[in-house]
Amino acid sequence: MWTDIHTLPNTYPLRRSTAWIKKFRRYHRLPLYQVADALKSIEIEILETINPFTLALWETRMQTDVEAMPDSQSVPGGLIQVAVSSSARNGLVGFRVAIEKQLPRYRKLKLKTFFVTLGARSEQNLFSAELAAIAHTLNMLMGLKDYRIILLTSNKAAALTIRNPRQQSGQEFVCQIYQLMRRLQRNGNHINILWVPTSKDNKLLGLAKEQARTATQKDAALQESVPRMKSTTLNIARSQAVASNDLPENVGRHSKRVDAALPGKHTLQLYDRLSWKEASVLAQLRTGMARLNGYLYRINVAETDQCACGQARETVEHFLFDINITARKQQVFKPAGPGCGHAVRHIVALF
Repeated sequence: MWTDIHTLPNTYPLRRSTAWIKKFRRYHRLPLYQVADALKSIEIEILETINPFTLALWETRMQTDVEAMPDSQSVPGGLIQVAVSSSARNGLVGFRVAIEKQLPRYRKLKLKTFFVTLGARSEQNLFSAELAAIAHTLNMLMGLKDYRIILLTSNKAAALTIRNPRQQSGQEFVCQIYQLMRRLQRNGNHINILWVPTSKDNKLLGLAKEQARTATQKDAALQESVPRMKSTTLNIARSQAVASNDLPENVGRHSKRVDAALPGKHTLQLYDRLSWKEASVLAQLRTGMARLNGYLYRINVAETDQCACGQARETVEHFLFDINITARKQQVFKPAGPGCGHAVRHIVALF
């Protein structure tokens, strides 16, 4: 939900409210605090914008299909076949495009290839790279007239998204693709997007796949500035989130020092076996709010926080763990007043 809020358009009221949602305080924190804290290391402000609808309901959708490749000699006018392939390695995501162009009344084919390093793997994925490759290629083909343009891709998710775009990640690239296709169609061009399974042998698509690794070499420089994909950001955050049954560090620090057990059914059974007085003393010991100088001095009731034995501060840990050690060293232990002796008698009564 936190990432969904950041993908809303800036005109949406809930999107503008993230400015004050992030002003977390120590108390009265909002329920989204834990989610926002888990994503604090991610630049969530540069997430892509996802609108409720990619296209208007009355706009025509592009039909994608798997069909036989047309014979270039039987196609009137010019023919352009474009194969796109994406690659993700070395922490980078990029794509390679192979363009095969046949001019009208010419049988000779012209081949052109190029690659683009899209972004980091933590921001992009193969799906977004495939859509970006199609949008980038259509932008390069602007100005053509009376051509049949065939786009080949082996990414089925990208082909299905173009055929039926939804409220999903990569929406910005889909909008660019439809805008560019409408401009090309006004000039008499016909555009087909074909999904070619990897099992089929297509030379042009195979060439794009072989050279796609060039875009993700270790020394490759980013050539485009694109928004961070929501799906990739969310998946990384989920993988980094480790479920834990431990209490937060700032919760129950005293109880952790005295009793490492987490609250549960065994705690209820422990108190049920004791009398009211014993349960009251046990609760005081586990919370540190006992009639000891360490606590009484903190609430301005006692004049000093030192134990009557003169060894350390009069705390629960001191009586549970240090008194016997001191007694063994001195071989004599004489309680002085209602301090050590009083607390020890209550502790002994519990056991």
